[in-house]
Amino acid sequence: MVRGLVIVGATLASAACHVELRDELTRPLATERVLHPEGAIARRPTIAWTDAGQLRFVEPLECPSEELVRQHTTVETAVRPNLATFTVGVIAAAVSGVMLTSGLFSDDRGSNAYTYLGLTGLAVGLPFAIGPWLGNRTERRELPDDPAAPPLRRPGPSQPCGDRPLAARSATLAVSGLQIHGAVDRDGRFEISPFQWIDAYTAAAVPAADLSATIDGERGARTVSAVLDGAAIAQHAAGFLARGDVDLAIAPLVRVPGLVADPLRAGLVTTPDGSALRVVLALRNDGPGDASGVRGQLTAPATPAIDGRMIYVGKLARGAAISRELVIPLAAAAAAALRDTTVELSVELRDAHGTAPTTPIKLRATLRDARPAGARP
Repeated sequence: MVRGLVIVGATLASAACHVELRDELTRPLATERVLHPEGAIARRPTIAWTDAGQLRFVEPLECPSEELVRQHTTVETAVRPNLATFTVGVIAAAVSGVMLTSGLFSDDRGSNAYTYLGLTGLAVGLPFAIGPWLGNRTERRELPDDPAAPPLRRPGPSQPCGDRPLAARSATLAVSGLQIHGAVDRDGRFEISPFQWIDAYTAAAVPAADLSATIDGERGARTVSAVLDGAAIAQHAAGFLARGDVDLAIAPLVRVPGLVADPLRAGLVTTPDGSALRVVLALRNDGPGDASGVRGQLTAPATPAIDGRMIYVGKLARGAAISRELVIPLAAAAAAALRDTTVELSVELRDAHGTAPTTPIKLRATLRDARPAGARP
């Protein structure tokens, strides 16, 4: 009889002494980030370089993104002790143990009943107390991935997604004490190359410079600030020299050239974009050798609107003569201030081998309207 009770108790214990916990665990397999350009937000305007070495006014864009996450599911089944069964088993075993002890050591005729009840209680209680701690385990089962299952969608961080041109008609830059005025095209490109005031041949030694631009745009005047990085200046100078419309290559010095300049000429002109100052530099090479890398830098410290501009001549063979003109766009206020005003300006000549005259070519003249300009800077 006791054996049968033990079997029954063990059977009941095995069925009730454990709880089964089932959990589905998912982990990401691959994450794809999708940008939504239709929700792009324009940030503060800035100035960027183009591949051609020009400056471009742009509004950087940030787009919202969405993350598509492909997931893999694992089913985890954990078999754990049933503490309620354990508690019942401990109480039953303890009470049965007391009854068994009383029945064994008592002389009372009813002690046999206590003995049998104690044995029966132990047969049932012990499996319930011990069973929950046997056979505990954790099993994992990988579910097959469904390619057709939709991925998990969740918001992603905003990310840069290009830029758009700043709508503007013209701009006036303030950089290194100079004022550079010029038109801005529909793609945001500024018509004046940085190498119209930076010597492209010595760009590698040019430090970084703070730049502030006052832009005349569709929404009125705006100010954009940036830094012209020295490394970017040097990087784009090589492209400017390679793409020049004159021969800007540097040839070895075989014989010393003899650069001679005619008097400077300057006057105000009207261009399709407004008023401008036209400066004409005429040179000839009277020496026995060819000159290369010839250029001049205009100096007018009292007039920031025209100061510091470059005139590139390039190669000038022996016995050759050339005339170069520089057209400097002017803002309306600057043009009005210069008209019928006597100005002093000069051009400092340079060449690739340091053979150019060191005396500047000077001009003191009253600026008056001249014929329309036939060339752009």
